Amino acid sequence: MKRIFLIVCLIFAGLFSYAPTGQAQQFSGQPAMYVVMFRADWCGPCKIVEPNLSRAMAMLHDPSLRILVIDITDGPRTERSANIAFDANIVPQYNKWYGVTGFAAMIDADTKRTLGCVNMMYNAEAMARQIANLKTYALSNQQSADATCPAPNHL
Repeated sequence: MKRIFLIVCLIFAGLFSYAPTGQAQQFSGQPAMYVVMFRADWCGPCKIVEPNLSRAMAMLHDPSLRILVIDITDGPRTERSANIAFDANIVPQYNKWYGVTGFAAMIDADTKRTLGCVNMMYNAEAMARQIANLKTYALSNQQSADATCPAPNHL
């Protein structure tokens, strides 16, 4: 059981790695959409969302989707996450949901609009459908009427 958990963690870590600008990435062009996982090690819902999101992304196998991880587990990860948000130009979403975890937001890479979210209520198949559907809005630079994202964190 521990071996299976370790394998899943290694696969997940590889899938959710971030390569800063200028380094080789899976998709060399501008992504169509960012899939931004808001997480922390202590987050219970994250333990449901992350493996389902990993499976959904594997099902989609779409190089035009770029995964970014906003991790607020500790100071160094929070600082790295702030840099990731800045590099991707998604600072408004970072600020809006700073401290909120256990979901992934789909953000149009061109317009930087939030198109929708997935959370622990979605299994892997439903996540894949939601992500594919929201990508159609990103490709046409249209705003989505999706209301699945959590309320902002007003610190």
